[in-house]
Amino acid sequence: MEETRTHGPAVVWAGPEDAPVVVVLDPAGVGVHGDLPASWRPLTEHLRVMWCRLPAAEEPWREVDEALTDFGSRGVRVHLVAGAGAGSEVGDLIRRHEAVVGSAQTFAAPVPLGHPEVVLEVVRELLDQDVKPNASPEEAERPGTASLLGDAASAVRQSVGQLFDRLKRD
Repeated sequence: MEETRTHGPAVVWAGPEDAPVVVVLDPAGVGVHGDLPASWRPLTEHLRVMWCRLPAAEEPWREVDEALTDFGSRGVRVHLVAGAGAGSEVGDLIRRHEAVVGSAQTFAAPVPLGHPEVVLEVVRELLDQDVKPNASPEEAERPGTASLLGDAASAVRQSVGQLFDRLKRD
C-alpha cells in the first residue's frame, strides 16, 4: 500500500490557468497515474485544481508552501481542501498563507477526497462564496453574469448525479 501511495507525481494539475484555484492536500496519495479522481474532473472545466499527493512528495509541505507563495505573488486566492490525515500542519499552512487561502475545508477519514460527496461539499462551499468568473468587479456585479462555480456545480451534479442519488437512497 505504501509503495502505491508514494509512486507517481507529487502534484497533479488540471483546469484552466486563469480559473479560480482549489488546492487539495491529499494524505492518501490518490492520482498515482497523474489524473484527478473521476469525480473531480468535471470541475476542471471551470476551476484550476492543484492536487497535492502528500505521500508522493519528498518534502510535501515545502512544495505546498512554494505553490501558495507563488499564488500570493500573482494575487491569486485559493480554496484549500484537506483530508484529516494531513494533520495539524494544515492549520500552520493556513496561518502562514492567510492572505492567499480564502477558505478551507477539512474532511475526516474514512471518506476519501475523491468521493462524490466531498466534491459536492466543496462546490457548495465555493457557491456560498459566490465566486464569479475572471471579470472586472463591475462586470461581476452586473445582473446576468453567470457564476463560474454555478457552472461547475452543474457539471458535477450531471457527472455524479446517478451515484449521488443512489448514495442518498442508501
